[in-house]
Amino acid sequence: MPKTSKPLSKRLLILCRDIAVLALIIFAVTQWQSRNLLEDNGSIKVRNQTLVTLDGETDTLFAESASEGKNTLIYFFAPWCNVCAFSIGNLDGLDEEKTNVVRIALDYASTNEVQKFVDNNHVEGQILLGNDELKSEFNIPGYPTYYILDSNQNIIASSMGYSSTIGLKITEFLNSQ
Repeated sequence: MPKTSKPLSKRLLILCRDIAVLALIIFAVTQWQSRNLLEDNGSIKVRNQTLVTLDGETDTLFAESASEGKNTLIYFFAPWCNVCAFSIGNLDGLDEEKTNVVRIALDYASTNEVQKFVDNNHVEGQILLGNDELKSEFNIPGYPTYYILDSNQNIIASSMGYSSTIGLKITEFLNSQ
């Protein structure tokens, strides 16, 4: 007896189910990864800090965003992190009118290592050099880690792991309302 293929509607239903299960798994993994991040309900205010840039200058975390009243996305990365290499370029798609992007390198052996990462990944924008104290203050368990702060420097969103340009734009839109 010849085998008949399933009707198109049944195949579409199975495909939709599989996509829903995959989305649920991704959501659960993301929630589990982010479980130890700082609270993102606006109850934690981040203090302004002065850090050294990759160019050897000093800059503060909120100099630009505080004066312009926009949100700040802080992106923590390590130069040895493969996921960071894939995701750091996605920050370039954010609207600079709505969001100030701050890139902070952590867990690096030398500034040369950070510079190589920046060059290899064609990173645009300034890079700040973090330290163990900053890593501890932001409770960074892995890379990349993102925090979004409102114009008052309160944490309003957080995430860890790869974020696509589309995901970042959706987050930017939702947190600019």
